[in-house]
Amino acid sequence: MTGAPGTVPSRSLFGRTRAEVAAALPDREPVVCPLCLQPPAPLATDFQGLSLARCRRCGLQFHSPRPVLEQLATAVYGADYHRPDESIADARHQRHYAHQLSRLAKYLDSDRRRVLDVGCGAGAFMRFAEGAGWRVDGTDMVVTDAARTTGGCVWEGELPTIDFGGARFDVVRFNHVLEHTRDPLLELRCANALVAPGGILLVGVPNVGGVSPWLKSWQSRLRLKSKRWRHYAALHHLWFFTPATLRLVAEAAGFDVVRWETPVMGRSDRSAALTGLFRAVLETGRAGSLLDLYARVR
Repeated sequence: MTGAPGTVPSRSLFGRTRAEVAAALPDREPVVCPLCLQPPAPLATDFQGLSLARCRRCGLQFHSPRPVLEQLATAVYGADYHRPDESIADARHQRHYAHQLSRLAKYLDSDRRRVLDVGCGAGAFMRFAEGAGWRVDGTDMVVTDAARTTGGCVWEGELPTIDFGGARFDVVRFNHVLEHTRDPLLELRCANALVAPGGILLVGVPNVGGVSPWLKSWQSRLRLKSKRWRHYAALHHLWFFTPATLRLVAEAAGFDVVRWETPVMGRSDRSAALTGLFRAVLETGRAGSLLDLYARVR
């Protein structure tokens, strides 16, 4: 279910009215914190009528009550969720992927280079990493034709339901995937069993603790935004992480965090000079809107 951060499927319900969302997603289910096993406290209701919540104990934020995954699969994650043009990484993603691979090579204990890309989408990262000499396999809820034409193996389904036949991987990568899953703790526990000795977990998620999301949250609380809490993208994102809460989930799944950072990606509507300034400030201060975490099996 991965996609470029900030992109929205053309047929999705994102931006539609409350009535349209309620008609397409009529059934909701309560969610408890996977870490504390406690029902959350209400945090806010977004402009589409979707419910945001926060665990009273650990602070993890998530969508509760949320639409059932089966209805999300039909109404949100349709056949056009991954566009054909996403099969090849553009320049800004190439830079980000190269940085991730550089970090992974630094943290791996050996020259082995087998990656499992969970939520591989149209296969852009798979192709890029293969071109850099890595062996990359993938999974997704619905495997695209584009992903099937990469050089790796691909498995279809939610990670906890897939039989990998005893295969182990030097890297298990969740890049803008964990926030879409039914249960992030279960996903990372499954990843723990798949990481080979000396291997690395990489998780990339939106960072609701970043400066920009923090400001937008206050604008929403003060009713200064016409579409309040839109930046949470609750229609697509079921979990909302800060560096602290993502660390808690990773540690509960049996990982020790090696590093976390907030990379800043380029944008077509922003000059290179301004992007460079943002990188200097937000990457150094670790206050960007994206969050990458690297961890080892304990």
